[in-house]
Amino acid sequence: MKIKIALGLKIKNLRKKQGISQEKFSEMVDMNPRQIVRIENGESFPTAENLEKIAEVLKIQPQELFYNDCFASNEYLISEIKKSIDRLSNKELRMIYLIVKNL
Repeated sequence: MKIKIALGLKIKNLRKKQGISQEKFSEMVDMNPRQIVRIENGESFPTAENLEKIAEVLKIQPQELFYNDCFASNEYLISEIKKSIDRLSNKELRMIYLIVKNL
């Protein structure tokens, strides 16, 4: 997983766990709401200064933003499964369906 995507998911998951909306979060870290969206979607990487603000608001140490526990988040796994399904042939899709059905 790319670091921007992993970091974005980590921030998003921590923010949601604390019940903070994106709009409120952007105010708390003094950043443009659109920038928060771009960071959480893995499209942008925050500056070191903004990483410190984000960690402070989330009440964690900055290095915790890079722990990889978000790699296995349901949101990420579902996203990756959907991408994989889009690339399957009809025959492969039917085989996957039978496997999943029998789990």
